[in-house]
Amino acid sequence: MPSNAALEALGHAVSGSIGTGISTAAVFPLDLVTTRLKAQRQMKSSEHYDGVIDGLKAIVSHEGGIAALYNGLGLDVGKSLVDSFLFFGFYTYLRQRTRHPRVAQELAMGALAGACSRAITTPVSNVVTRMQMQQDTESLAGALAAIRKESGLLGLWSGYSATLILTMNPSITFLINRRLAKRIIPALEEEDVPVAWIAFLLAAISKSTATIVTYPFQTGRTRLQMPTGLNSEDSSHDGEEANTKSQGHAAKSLISRLFGVLDKTVFGVILRIINKEGLRALYDGLQGELFKGFLSHGLTMVTKGSVHRLVIRLWILSQPQLRKRLQLKQ
Repeated sequence: MPSNAALEALGHAVSGSIGTGISTAAVFPLDLVTTRLKAQRQMKSSEHYDGVIDGLKAIVSHEGGIAALYNGLGLDVGKSLVDSFLFFGFYTYLRQRTRHPRVAQELAMGALAGACSRAITTPVSNVVTRMQMQQDTESLAGALAAIRKESGLLGLWSGYSATLILTMNPSITFLINRRLAKRIIPALEEEDVPVAWIAFLLAAISKSTATIVTYPFQTGRTRLQMPTGLNSEDSSHDGEEANTKSQGHAAKSLISRLFGVLDKTVFGVILRIINKEGLRALYDGLQGELFKGFLSHGLTMVTKGSVHRLVIRLWILSQPQLRKRLQLKQ
């Protein structure tokens, strides 16, 4: 890859990760509440929230004040920085290899970039979910060890099946954003409208649209990442397993094993939610997620654009100094 293309990819990766880190910190309380709303129907706890505002008030009142809204913040910001750096790096690199991608190609590039970055950060994402669900969750190393003890090594990647589907979220977001920007921004170039605000609104609208499409998979992923001790279905699954064992090995057919594997994927979780809780349960917390996505992605893209320009300018300004040092060494 040419040096200017590498610089462009690096600039997008650095600026994207900084923008994501800032937006993650800004909307973290909303993320914590929506995570609990997605899972509360399945939790053993008797305290359920009636919505985002009720959830925020309940956490502050019953779990130690405003600080409780930021449990797991540092780890989530760190994960977001790494995740975003990898995503924007992969996405920019892939997109530079195709000058005029078709819709399917653009979606595929975003999905591939997301799949690669999330494969690395999914174990940390599982720990963040635990911290948001339980205030007494241990350190990162302790939480990873606990997950491995409960579910084995593959348990660290619980929810990755949903993540593979959710890679379409940034793909859809960037596709809509690019298409809208291509049509709207040129039409407003001669108008007295700040481009930064247009960028914010376009990014936020794009993210909200993608969130509505993919939200059931977010709910399924949260359920898959829930700690075993909080899951009200654990006892019922244990009973089902005991009944299955009592029926002998004859019942363990290939079909039953396939259904068992499916049940542990996001598709099995979604089907179980629809069957036991109704279709509406897949959209618990959607309003909070939309508001969070609207603010988060809009802030990310505005910050990313500003930081990206700064990174490129600093690099250009540093070139003469680097050349002088190389000449002195020679």
